[in-house]
Amino acid sequence: MASASLARRAGVLLVGSPGVPGGQDARTIRLLRLGVGAIGTGLPLALIAGNWLTGDKVGAKVIVPDSMSGSYYTSMRNMFVGALCALGVFLIFYRHTERQDRCTLFAGVCALLVAFDPTAPPRPSTEPQWINWVHHGAAFVLIFTLGLFCWIIFAEYGQPTGPQPHTIPGRCKAWATMIWQAVKRGGPDSIYLGGGFVIFASGGLALYTGLWPTSWSTGWQSCYLFEAVCVFAFGTAWLAAGIQGVPTATRQASPVRQPALAGS
Repeated sequence: MASASLARRAGVLLVGSPGVPGGQDARTIRLLRLGVGAIGTGLPLALIAGNWLTGDKVGAKVIVPDSMSGSYYTSMRNMFVGALCALGVFLIFYRHTERQDRCTLFAGVCALLVAFDPTAPPRPSTEPQWINWVHHGAAFVLIFTLGLFCWIIFAEYGQPTGPQPHTIPGRCKAWATMIWQAVKRGGPDSIYLGGGFVIFASGGLALYTGLWPTSWSTGWQSCYLFEAVCVFAFGTAWLAAGIQGVPTATRQASPVRQPALAGS
């Protein structure tokens, strides 16, 4: 019991308490979610279409680079950097619950690091090695945090009201029940749940193909494909959250000013 209590306190300290409102109105939350979702779903194909339409007048005439980060060295550099900057700002200024706020703040900072610390350029060009390491480290943490965010939304929206189990086995059982109910029910909750799985799976495959190229992953833009699936899944989950809106139970009621009484 003591270890479970300690684990709960550590979790709250790290990711925040569930359901604690962040003070942002429902309309702003919805618009930010739709904006982030639009960037996520549109960026992978927009980069390819832009290179195709412009003939990639920069670099080695590449329409589909080896990775999405490789777009920095194509005609779509400004779109790639601009989209990441917009994504970073949206995420940083997003406010809903304490847990969501911490995830999005961290992810927003990582998105800006990815934008301003480009990946290594094609040879024979070079850049300081530390910039490449910062880029890949921030990209890895960004993908992990975005996947975690989908599951946090799922947990906060799909979790039933009332007292929750305090033991780890009890929590695991409650999570398994909640996941099964979401799969049967469908709707936005299943999108958040599935989006998290797709982000982690495709992000892991992108990392694997980037670090340990194999026969099946070389000779084609496998890393770009896995990254694109990851970003598209993230964008879809945010669009679903934006369309769903903010559940009434999680909204923070704005304080109403009462007129001052005469003589008070």
